[in-house]
Amino acid sequence: MEALTSKEEIRRELKLRRCSLTKEHKLKLDSELIKNLKRVKEFNEAEKILFFFPVRGEPDIVPLLEICLEEGREVLLPAVKGEELIPKRIYSLGDLEKGKFGIPEPQDGEPVDPTSIELILVPGLAFDTECFRLGWGKGYYDRLLKRAGGYSIGVAYSFQVLDRLPRDSWDIPVKAVVTEKELIRR
Repeated sequence: MEALTSKEEIRRELKLRRCSLTKEHKLKLDSELIKNLKRVKEFNEAEKILFFFPVRGEPDIVPLLEICLEEGREVLLPAVKGEELIPKRIYSLGDLEKGKFGIPEPQDGEPVDPTSIELILVPGLAFDTECFRLGWGKGYYDRLLKRAGGYSIGVAYSFQVLDRLPRDSWDIPVKAVVTEKELIRR
């Protein structure tokens, strides 16, 4: 896999690998990943957390989102508006409707200032050991991370972490990556 050199090659390979996980194996990986995320100091200390809603084989962190709602933490999910991700608070999963890309997102509610967010959980197709991220290629999370405050954690399976990703000047790294096996900090 390390021989893959272009962003498109990496995207193609990792989409296949992620979507080829059996349901049982994915559930096990998700459970271990959530356990590791719950051990991260920044997660435990954050009261205002931006989650992502998992699609296309992404790690399912919805059980953790539900725990945070029960604990009374401020749970946010992104809504797509134009070329930007707009964080909005949710009070239950019933607040979500399919958005621009078919991803459940909050349709109502006031936008939350990204600089006030304490923790941002970031999906990706790949991350590297320096915490750079490869997404779907539209730049939504790079633009969000550029204007957001708080600590950012990439959420991925261990096979999605490569030694080094190809980078462009606009790519914004996260502060850490959590997998089912480890926590990587930059």
